[in-house]
Amino acid sequence: MVNRAMAPLWTPTALPCAPDGAGLPMQQHPAYGMACATLGSAPAWFEWREGSEVLATAQVLSRRWPLFGRFALLSRGPAFAPGLPAETRRAAIAALLTALARDHRGVLATPDRIAGADPLAGGRFLRMVSGAHVARLSLEPDADRLRAGLHQKWRNRLKRAEAGGLALDEGDFPDAPDHWLLREEAVQAHARRYARLPPAFALAWARLGETLLVTATRDGRPQAGMLFLIHRPWASYHLGWTSAEGRRENAHTLMLWRAIVALKARGITALELGVLDTVGTPDLARFKLGTGAAPVQLGATWMDAPGSRLVAALTRGLIPAGASRSR
Repeated sequence: MVNRAMAPLWTPTALPCAPDGAGLPMQQHPAYGMACATLGSAPAWFEWREGSEVLATAQVLSRRWPLFGRFALLSRGPAFAPGLPAETRRAAIAALLTALARDHRGVLATPDRIAGADPLAGGRFLRMVSGAHVARLSLEPDADRLRAGLHQKWRNRLKRAEAGGLALDEGDFPDAPDHWLLREEAVQAHARRYARLPPAFALAWARLGETLLVTATRDGRPQAGMLFLIHRPWASYHLGWTSAEGRRENAHTLMLWRAIVALKARGITALELGVLDTVGTPDLARFKLGTGAAPVQLGATWMDAPGSRLVAALTRGLIPAGASRSR
């Protein structure tokens, strides 16, 4: 039982394992932290124990910014043991962020929502970005139920793709900077002008963690590819590319279904398909939700830094404009 009379005590640790039964977003997996280290961030890991029981773990990224100083980022965390009361989880987040503030010039946090509410709303933090929605597909049902859960149009496209004769292959993503999927996706990202993590991140994850690469070919020529990053017990879609011929043959539908089956066979319990943007990319949002995935709202991005508490208070109308208050 958690001793509610005591404040949660976070202690540094080395590469923690999340509590049994906890879901784990990509941003809280050690492979994410180590991959980000290759891009200039410093990961640190913390855990909250009661006796020998791990109640929560947290991965924090730290980076020094010119003119601003050292900032800490807590993204999609902490990972909590199932069954912890909402008030206990909120208190644990507050305790961790308070500890981080003592060693950093500023703290950024994007915690997942707790009991349907953002755990940092109404506090001292300044909201920087509103919470997005991601598509999350549970892989707990058996394959037949997963297929039955596909939307009708999605399932029809899958049937046509399965009859189309594309050759599919599954495997680990190689540590190969010149891999054709990275080249094609880079061209695609430039043409469509979307932001994404650099190829070095995927290559670092391939060295440090688990991946699933699904490719579609015809006559030995790549027509499409999808890369998934595994952060047990969950996984995430990371990047993909489809040729014009592959789009005509619904290769992306076939590859995603093959990935769903393969990830379930590996014991993965949930697959996150990325942010849902129903305004900017409505077709992509429908494609993700067509798998039977549910839209899950994330917490906002919040900041605590010199001056930010004053701005946060002003935006909530708690103090009059022009008043002076120290951090």
